[in-house]
Amino acid sequence: MVTLWGILSSCSHQVAPTASAPSAQADTVVLTKAVVLRPIVIDTADQAFHTTTSAIGAYWNAEVSAKSESLYKQHNYRTLWFYDHGPSPLFSTALNLMKTADVHGLDPSVYVDNEFESLINDVVKNGADARQVIALDRQFTDRFLLFTTHLSEGKVITVVNGKSVWKRAATQRAMNDVRELTLVYTAGELIAAVDRIAPQSPQYARLKQALAAYRAVQKNDVAPISIPSALKPGERSAALPQIRRKVFNLNLAAAGAYSVNKDTTQSIAVNALPVDSLYYDSELSAAVQSFQRRHGLTGDGVIGDRTLRYMNQRISDYADQIALNMDRLRWTPTISSERYLLVNIPDYKLTVYEGAQRTLEMRVIVGSANTPTPVFNDQLNHIVFSPTWTVPVSIVRKEIIPNLRKDSTYYSEKNFVIYKQDVQIDPALENWKDPNINPYQLRVVQNPGADNSLGSVKFMMPNNMSVYLHDTPSRRLFARDYRALSHGCVRLGEPAKLAAYLLRDQQGWDAERITKAMSGSSPATILLKQRYPVYLTYQTAWVDDNGSLQFREDIYGHDKMQLKQLRTTHSGTVTAVAVSAAGM
Repeated sequence: MVTLWGILSSCSHQVAPTASAPSAQADTVVLTKAVVLRPIVIDTADQAFHTTTSAIGAYWNAEVSAKSESLYKQHNYRTLWFYDHGPSPLFSTALNLMKTADVHGLDPSVYVDNEFESLINDVVKNGADARQVIALDRQFTDRFLLFTTHLSEGKVITVVNGKSVWKRAATQRAMNDVRELTLVYTAGELIAAVDRIAPQSPQYARLKQALAAYRAVQKNDVAPISIPSALKPGERSAALPQIRRKVFNLNLAAAGAYSVNKDTTQSIAVNALPVDSLYYDSELSAAVQSFQRRHGLTGDGVIGDRTLRYMNQRISDYADQIALNMDRLRWTPTISSERYLLVNIPDYKLTVYEGAQRTLEMRVIVGSANTPTPVFNDQLNHIVFSPTWTVPVSIVRKEIIPNLRKDSTYYSEKNFVIYKQDVQIDPALENWKDPNINPYQLRVVQNPGADNSLGSVKFMMPNNMSVYLHDTPSRRLFARDYRALSHGCVRLGEPAKLAAYLLRDQQGWDAERITKAMSGSSPATILLKQRYPVYLTYQTAWVDDNGSLQFREDIYGHDKMQLKQLRTTHSGTVTAVAVSAAGM
């Protein structure tokens, strides 16, 4: 019989690893002259590595079991965390890393729940034989590899929400975490390895710091705020002390200035309350404007419906939003292109990057909640000036035919041409009230012109969803804060600037020629010498280049659906390890 911690409890010596070479001697730990800890050899004929020892879910089972076998193989099939007379030098550090997974936005109870801790404690108290120690070691390994897998690849599995499209890039499951862990022999090396397993982008590090700040301040949250109407600077309201407290809490957390070692409840209350706490003064107005800008709103200081909705979001929910966007970074492909376009859908913004530098930025309009813009990656390869617009069948069915039923001349002055079975027809002569009209037999085309729905230029990507970037005649819509208004394509606020950028290296395409091409009477297609990667992303929390933490509205409900998966705790079972009543 092997007693794991019985000997350690009466031993005052610290457990310390010796040499770090991958040999049997390297894993030996000397507690006293009388007691030497050694890993236990695993009988592979007795252990099935094709499945995990804990019920961690079918999706992760195959990957984690493959990683587990690979890691044990690298260590010559010897126990990693529990030795013959006690824990290995890595055990307590590994356990702590799992129990503090929340610093990475992951739920620690997924990896170390009460049942598993109880199992460990039972073994600690009562001891166990070699077979039982091996079983416990394998369960520990499976759980630790589930943690490192989530840390490197993300915990969210299903990314699509209803009828929306989110083309998640294939995860490169190259066992990076196993390679990192194979060369670990000390607690410090284990901590460093886990740090390397996590995403290495500066954005991840910034969000990790922001998450810590929000988790720390969430205990100082306030009750929901209610005001009868929009509140403007210079006005008075009984809700202002509450507003002041919430805004200062959030702004402190966003700035990363929060310290868990001071009585923030008192300091914010003292510093945030002026002599007249019911008066909306300039100091609070400046804080509210900062808050509004960090949420993509116009920074005018007026507390209206949208500003109040953000204020009433719980601080813990903001923290969860940060954690979710950290998880998205784990399954977002690394951008290796020198020049690329990035559209952040919830931010309604397109940015052109050259390396880490922003070369061009503009406002965009994206798909509505009913016709969401897909999240995917593509390449921009050509431009069409003065384009025609072939109306998608879905719009013909939902909009064109209903409008013609009301008025058969509705599109006569809008530069549309309608074809029925490829023959041009006069819509005024058709019976649009016929319930058997087949939209698939119709082809509706809008010719170039001032009213063309695509505006004067479109930027094409070869996807099968007919999603691309384009101009629009509805320029007034870009002044709005909420711009989820299109049928799914991305409308550009400054299309001429984007055309000039993309054609800057193509001879003859100066500003004058571009302007002329955009006002032509027929389409002109220009192939680009260079293909530009385009990333349509969905980031609702990030730290911008100025160090300001930004939040955006979950316009398509992706956050809501994905957060349910991120919050899902471990619901499987723990394989029991029978323990003895006596030690060795």
